Amino acid sequence: MQLKFRFVILLLAFPVIVFSQSQNLDYYIKAGLQNSPLLHDYSNQINASLVDSLLIRASKLPQVEGRSQLLYAPAYTNFGYDEVVTDGGNYTGVVGVTQTILNRKEMSNRYNSVNLQRQSITNSTRISVAELKRMITSQYLAAYSDFNELKFNRSFLDLANRESEIVHQFMVNGLCKQTDYLSLEIEKQTQEILVNQLENLYRKDIYQLNQLCGLKDTSYYSLILPDLEVSATAEINTSPLFLQYKIDSLRIENEIAAVDVRYLPKINWFADAGFLSSTPFDFYRHFGYSAGLSLTIPIYDGHQKNQEKQKLSLEENTRSAYQINFKNQYDQQIRQLTEELKTLRVLSARLEKQKTDSQQLVSALRGQLEAGNIQMSDYINAVRTLRSINKSLSDNNIRIQNAINEMNYLVTK
Repeated sequence: MQLKFRFVILLLAFPVIVFSQSQNLDYYIKAGLQNSPLLHDYSNQINASLVDSLLIRASKLPQVEGRSQLLYAPAYTNFGYDEVVTDGGNYTGVVGVTQTILNRKEMSNRYNSVNLQRQSITNSTRISVAELKRMITSQYLAAYSDFNELKFNRSFLDLANRESEIVHQFMVNGLCKQTDYLSLEIEKQTQEILVNQLENLYRKDIYQLNQLCGLKDTSYYSLILPDLEVSATAEINTSPLFLQYKIDSLRIENEIAAVDVRYLPKINWFADAGFLSSTPFDFYRHFGYSAGLSLTIPIYDGHQKNQEKQKLSLEENTRSAYQINFKNQYDQQIRQLTEELKTLRVLSARLEKQKTDSQQLVSALRGQLEAGNIQMSDYINAVRTLRSINKSLSDNNIRIQNAINEMNYLVTK
């Protein structure tokens, strides 16, 4: 009696989870994508790259600025700056305009840089979406696995409660031994502990799933097993995981071209209009304008150009090595997952057959038990076997779904 009382206290300490309604994987994936701060960040970066293109276009236009200077440099006997240099002062107020011309290669290189940056961000977005879907799916499957085990063992607990009542009446009427009744009671109490443990695991899984998806939901849902299928054929050249290496290669090529562009001659035209006077009293007599061209030709920089190109060449070698390694791993992973799926599906079919046979055995033994024709231990052993087979089948089905989840991540387009 004291033992049963302790189990009642245990159940009260862990409230039974009540499932309000059903929920599927799509609900969590949609919420996760909508609430992801990383995806919002990428979206803002893409918009910022569009602004960068406008800034480059604006830099091609003439740049206008106003310049003003009031300089007074008094000179006395044996004191003061040389008036030949300062004219005693400098009073300037002009509007100047300047523009770089004949710089098509420089502009093209800058546009390419922004375009490659936008391609990289877009591709990173696709990778992040695929990774987030994979993580949410993996966590959902973990939650579903524990939910399915909880649901299965709850049904066994309900069955054990009903059987306990029947066997108790048999014992009272002298139709069965007290040891049979106590064996069933111990099995039922073991089942109660297992259900409580599974409820705790499910709570933890749902909390982690909600956290991953950015949800504040505190409800417990009856989860639906997703029927995942491989979404596409494996094609490495269209995979964003592989495209990132190609984009990086183009970026390095563009940076090498940028080094060459920086060493091209630069021509600017400039003009200004306003007043420029050495005294503030007659500045109105010195209004005018000026115009001209400036030419800048790099001659020597200590071999910096070659050194920068050498550095970028080393970066390209590193990128190429990573690309080759990724391609080899990609092909191996696809083959491994394909073989794994075949093996798991064959095993699943066998476990389904074994579960059906075990269910029939438990049902038959239950009838014989209630008729008093078998020992309680035979029935309990059959129930334990069925529970073990169901666990193996559930785990195998989850492994199938996880393998498909990994495959879908690799074949993302």
